[in-house]
Amino acid sequence: MKEFEFISYLEKSALNKNKYIGDDAAMIYNRLLISKDIICENIHFLPSTPLKYIIHKLFTCNISDIASMGAVSKYVLLGLALKDKSYLENIMPLIEEECKFYNVELAGGDTSSSEMNFFSLTVIGEKGRNILYRSGAEEGDIIFISRPLGKCRISLEKELNKYSFNIDKYYHYQVNAEDRLGAYLGNIDGVTSMTDISDGLCVDLNNISLSSNKKAVIEYNSLDLSYLDEYFIDNFDYFISSGEEFALLFTVKSSLAAKIQKDILDNLHINIIPIGRIENGSGIYLEKNGDLQKIELSGYEHF
Repeated sequence: MKEFEFISYLEKSALNKNKYIGDDAAMIYNRLLISKDIICENIHFLPSTPLKYIIHKLFTCNISDIASMGAVSKYVLLGLALKDKSYLENIMPLIEEECKFYNVELAGGDTSSSEMNFFSLTVIGEKGRNILYRSGAEEGDIIFISRPLGKCRISLEKELNKYSFNIDKYYHYQVNAEDRLGAYLGNIDGVTSMTDISDGLCVDLNNISLSSNKKAVIEYNSLDLSYLDEYFIDNFDYFISSGEEFALLFTVKSSLAAKIQKDILDNLHINIIPIGRIENGSGIYLEKNGDLQKIELSGYEHF
């Protein structure tokens, strides 16, 4: 059973009687958002990866889940399973630094010894005016991403010694969660759905498509992928498949798209990027030079 099959099974099971499972975070008491991620040695990082980058990624992937539902992260619970007890002394200053960076409070957690290093974080957040699910996309909506994509895959491939790209091999650990933008989008009207890009644009856009029962069209001719030219790769392939970018992916009513784009630039100094549109139907499509072609899913699965 693959990761998404397992999640689908949980969504349909009696365990999900309150329909909490399926989005980036679970809402309880109509006010609190809770999310949890685990990162594992040799799966999400290498034994040689500096600890500061591992801890930043741990916070980022969890804070991003809260942001992707238009909420604000408030508290974290830390779980550590470590093969080397000396890590504890080195970890605490890094935890304090991340709590300050993301403005969250450490509220507790647990530690254990282990043959491999595992790091877990549970984040508790507070909802904004609107909760943004994956399931709200509507026909005619404009699809936006919060920043350019592709470099995290390039950086990862360098860390894994697959290619010798001219990029910091730890770049993909250093991206930040879009917490300010997520909170902003949760407090305005016109945003219809949202998720974060953790498994690749294609996979995560498909999650919106499936949840909303709509078709998503990426408009190739409107994309500027020239920032990837220096790496001599298939720019579009890396654009749609690069995982753990932690950019936000969201849909906006077409009548408000231009205003929202301008307001975000004016207020947050973030230049969100329109990449396509939502139509009736199903699946993910690429529109290029007037032709429409279905895109096969490509991205990361944990199993």
